Amino acid sequence: MRAAFEQYEQALVRHDIEALNGFFLASGDAIRFGLADQQYGIDAIAAWRRTAAAVHPQRRLLRTVVTLCSDDVACVSAEFTDPDTPALGRQTQTWVRTAAGWKIAVAHVSVSQSAR
Repeated sequence: MRAAFEQYEQALVRHDIEALNGFFLASGDAIRFGLADQQYGIDAIAAWRRTAAAVHPQRRLLRTVVTLCSDDVACVSAEFTDPDTPALGRQTQTWVRTAAGWKIAVAHVSVSQSAR
């Protein structure tokens, strides 16, 4: 599970749109909540990703916690930082194991209101 998350993070920093979309569950039930946006379903996530700006190339994870809920469900919580954002960023993802490997079913990204 951790390897899948690390591959996702690498694709995020590379701004590899095809790979990023491939990490999400290919379902109308997939959800992504961003800083000022929300997408319901893989089609909306893919459409948003095509127009989204890349994350800062110096984005760094500060703390990542992987919680295995079962053999087929995991939650990942991570804190991140980058030079453009004075506040601490947070992301939470619920991953499910499918025949095609681990996929993100639900994702949420936020930035704290206080400085780091």
